This record gives sequence, C-alpha cells and structure tokens, in this order.
Amino acid sequence: MQSPVLPAWESDNSQFHVRRRACLAAGGRVQNRLAVLLVDHDGDVVHEFTTAVAGQPLEIRTCGDPAEALLVLGRTCPDIVLLGPAVGRLDPVEFIRIVRADDPEVPIIAGAGAGSGDFAARAADAGASVVVPRPYRARDVVALLTSFAPESEQISVRPMEIDLGRLKVDGAVPQIWLDGERIELPMREFLLLRYFAERVGAVHTRDELLNAVWGGRHSTKSNTLTVHILRLRKRLGDNENDPQWIKAIRGLGYQFVVPDREPTSPPRPRHPA
Repeated sequence: MQSPVLPAWESDNSQFHVRRRACLAAGGRVQNRLAVLLVDHDGDVVHEFTTAVAGQPLEIRTCGDPAEALLVLGRTCPDIVLLGPAVGRLDPVEFIRIVRADDPEVPIIAGAGAGSGDFAARAADAGASVVVPRPYRARDVVALLTSFAPESEQISVRPMEIDLGRLKVDGAVPQIWLDGERIELPMREFLLLRYFAERVGAVHTRDELLNAVWGGRHSTKSNTLTVHILRLRKRLGDNENDPQWIKAIRGLGYQFVVPDREPTSPPRPRHPA
C-alpha cells in the first residue's frame, strides 16, 4: 500500500514546498548554529553520534523513517540532512531523489556502513552531496557539517573530546580521564597532552612542541618542556626508567603512545588460620 506522504509531497497543491520556501525566505533559523536533520532508524547510531557532538553548534532533529523526514524537511528547513540507510515507508535513496527534484541546493550527507551493500553508489547517483562512513566518526562529520555552513554564518566548533580507550582528553576543559578516573590538569600540561593525543604514534621535535604549546616563547635549551613531560608522565603513571606513554626518541624528540593496561595480579590465596 502506497504511503499517503508521497502523493501529498508530489501534488501540485503540496504545502511542504510552500512551507519550506516560506521558511527559507523568512530566515527562520537559529543564528550561528546549524540545523541538522538526522535520518536513521538505528537508535544506537543516533545516540552515539548525538552524544559525541553534544556541545557543538548543532541543532539536531532525528527521524527514523525517511517518509516522516520529508514532512520534517518541509516544515523546519534544516541546513543539512544526514541520512543513513534508514528503514521505513520510503527508501532513503528515493528520499534523496524527491528532495533533489525540488531543492538541488540543500546538502545531503549519506552515511554508508560496511554492510549497506550498494547504498553508497545509489545515494551518490541520486544526488547525495557526499557519502561518509557509518557509524559516523563524529570529528570528521562535524568538520564536514560546518564546511556546508552558509557563508554569512560564523560557526564556532568546540574542540572534540579525544577518546583513546584508556585515555580520554576533554575537548576544551583542562581535564582527562585515565582508566575511568578524572584528573584535572594545569592548562599547559593539558595543551601538551592534547597535542600528543591528537597525533598518537608521531615523533615530535622539541621545537615543534614548544611552538605548538608555548608559541615558541622558550628556547629549545630551556628545561620547560622537559619539566612538563616529567609531570605528565607522573600523572599518567609512567615508569620513570622505562616510560610507556611518552617516549624519548634519541636525536629526534618525543613519541606518544597508548600502552595496553597491565594485567592485574590475581589475589593471593588466603592460608587457613
């Protein structure tokens, strides 16, 4: 049975297009924030993404059914549509075709997972602006979303939280979580650790680190960097004689890695009294 949504959308008397055009003409949107329509039936994917981007300049409206998303699109005029291979009364690729027939400008980002078959190719052929991996990598998607922002808008993206498993580094507040325990850091230590965490495995010279964190205000002969690295090692529980988190690479600089957690020793057996 055909959904009544499609005839209503395609009708010459359609109010969806009228609402959308009126909304766009009136500029009915929140300034300096992007309105995102997230169309996805997977609650876990939606929750993971919306949690990861909390605090970003995004107003996210979610729909599980592409047919319902057509109604929302016409009524709310989102800046961008983020569309997964949703399941509902309307195929998501057909959703793209219908939207593109009326509005060739609205950005549509299609999310394609490893098991979504030819969805990526079909979405691109139907008019998706770009196809990205799904589940979504929040940092990459936020950067992509803001790249579609209107030129007149100033979108200030908050630094994303860095999750390295054992270590999580806050996006802006000088704090980390090490093996689940929250630790507050002085600002310079935080900036240094964040710089390392954004480039796991890379080797950095002293010059590079001093320029990145102190703006080059200290000479490479200064012990400022050495002191901060020693303090970070202590906070990370590093072994002074054989550091595993921040390694000194002779003649080159420093390398940051995330070591596996050492297995806890089993409790010793109690001897009977």
